[in-house]
Amino acid sequence: MTAVKTTTIAGFFDEDLAPLVRRMADRPRAEGGDGDQDSREIRAMVWQGLAGLGALDAANPAANPAADPAADPAADPAADPAADTVRLAELLGSVLYQGPLLDTLTALELFGNDDIGQAPVALAVADEPWSSGPDGAISARRAFVGFAAEVDYFVVGGADTGGPRLALVRAGHPSITMRRYEETSRGEAYEVEFTDTPVAAWAATGWEAALANARVRQAAYLVGLAQAALDHAVGHAKTRRQFGRPIGKFQGLAFRLSELSMHIDATRLLVHDRDAAAHAAADLAAASDLARTVTTQTMQVNGAAGMRSDNDAQLYYRWAAVESVRLGTPSQLRRESW
Repeated sequence: MTAVKTTTIAGFFDEDLAPLVRRMADRPRAEGGDGDQDSREIRAMVWQGLAGLGALDAANPAANPAADPAADPAADPAADPAADTVRLAELLGSVLYQGPLLDTLTALELFGNDDIGQAPVALAVADEPWSSGPDGAISARRAFVGFAAEVDYFVVGGADTGGPRLALVRAGHPSITMRRYEETSRGEAYEVEFTDTPVAAWAATGWEAALANARVRQAAYLVGLAQAALDHAVGHAKTRRQFGRPIGKFQGLAFRLSELSMHIDATRLLVHDRDAAAHAAADLAAASDLARTVTTQTMQVNGAAGMRSDNDAQLYYRWAAVESVRLGTPSQLRRESW
């Protein structure tokens, strides 16, 4: 994937599709039926569109020669595959994409295109014990696995006597059971249990680098989410009028929005730094705090209107609450970076 492809993908999320993407995993509590099926069809369409536009290429050396380790990204910054995926992640955050693409990029780094192809993958990883039988089958229970009902593979991780290990297993096996959560985002998060589940492949090495890259991409996603939330707040401030003029004309609010914009730009510089993977935990902690702060302020700017179901302010707020802790809470991440 190149910067040109990123621009093409940005065009894919046009003014007609972007509103659908923002709500394609947002379903009311305790409701099912046709609405859920419509959302799944939209997610499937978006997945096919992103894959067709090359969104998975940066993690696939066969499809992206620039991802060859022998290449010299310093000679051509646009040829850096890691930078490609970070740009893509920020774009996905800006449209509030909810789906398995970022998990799949991490899985491709660990297992490669030969094992996965262009199939969607969900990460079911935790630093908790698991068990494996003499035939290599695994047993584990993992919480808050995204889009578990719609993927073809799981990357299951855990710790045993040999240290952290990662296994690739096929979804749909009868030994796998799952339960969907009712949580803040109202999205597609599941508890998944694996009971003597056969393993398709084991990751040899590279999980530390894959985790760092995943955290940088998650940080970029949160920067994109924060920028979109700020844009929403600015749009409201331009149209909501009090005392005969838009509320954005009042200095107190204008200064507050300007300060948020400055913090977004500063965090974006951290996330897009060429050495971001070396301080991925700290960057993700900063981006997590940023997303929570900006979305909270967006809710305040919108006032009571921001809590309406048809107002995107509450969407940004709820998804920031979930996405900001997906790969570690800010306090955990800061302890790692000390």
